[in-house]
Amino acid sequence: MSGILLFIGIVLLLIAIHDFFFTTLSGSGTGFVSRNISILSDKIIQFCVKIFGRKTYNYNGLFVNLMILFFWLLLIWGGLFLVFSSNPEAITNSSGKAANFWERLYFTSYTLSTLGMGNFEPTTAIFELLTGAFSFFGFIFFTSSMTYFLSVSSALVNKRTLSKSIYHLGKSPQEIANNILNFDSSFSYQQISELRTLIDKHSVNHYAYPVVHFYRQSKKRDSFSINIARLDEALSILLYSEEENKYREELNILRSSLSDFLEDMENNFASNLLIGDNAGDSYNFPSLNSKEDEKELQKRRNIVEGLFRSENYTWEDIFAKS
Repeated sequence: MSGILLFIGIVLLLIAIHDFFFTTLSGSGTGFVSRNISILSDKIIQFCVKIFGRKTYNYNGLFVNLMILFFWLLLIWGGLFLVFSSNPEAITNSSGKAANFWERLYFTSYTLSTLGMGNFEPTTAIFELLTGAFSFFGFIFFTSSMTYFLSVSSALVNKRTLSKSIYHLGKSPQEIANNILNFDSSFSYQQISELRTLIDKHSVNHYAYPVVHFYRQSKKRDSFSINIARLDEALSILLYSEEENKYREELNILRSSLSDFLEDMENNFASNLLIGDNAGDSYNFPSLNSKEDEKELQKRRNIVEGLFRSENYTWEDIFAKS
């Protein structure tokens, strides 16, 4: 039994530590545990939306982050507790008696919290080293967690800035397209450049901190999915139109940045998006020159549709002014 407890405890610690450091320090997305906890937490929020309404979306990202933090702590605490429990005689209280179940659980908690109460102590060299190592790890854990969540907050600010910038550019795809064409040329160039910069930055943040995807807004005007869909439709209107467009080169660069983001969404969040294959049947396509153009446009519309359908919006919300 002692060997089994030791093995399970070590496995849990290795899983938790790898997931924690990969998620917080790699800048390459989330670990296996964090990714699945995020998906599960999002499904819980989606269920709560049906009961309590759209205001629940305001707690979406917060809930996902707290669930990830909770499971990290649970795995590390549980794993270390099982390691300590593999040799109950190795942890003693101030009277020299072996710690019982609850006392070992208590000893594990204050070891990780770096409190160092001193009323319990390890009696073997290996457990002494283990206690010291995880006291130090506890400091790293809480420091790295706070740094990670601050980075997520910064990425969230950029996401909301991008959403607001699109919203103020126009409340529908056609309005955005008309404003780009009718604004003063220097202002339009500036807007296109700023949007491209914000989208590129959001794509990088989205890849490094995927939890940003789960931060949603209850109001339509603040919804990132609604605004990004309107922008993509506006670019389709401008780029597939046969009319002369002096911004075509700049808009193609903006379109490329948006395409990279949609590709990341399709590759990493397919399970969270309600991606269908009939977006083209829901409304008219602009005039297209080839089947390749039609196929490419329908593919990106399917991804965009999956993005806003995950927030219970429809194409009518995209084209209707707020």
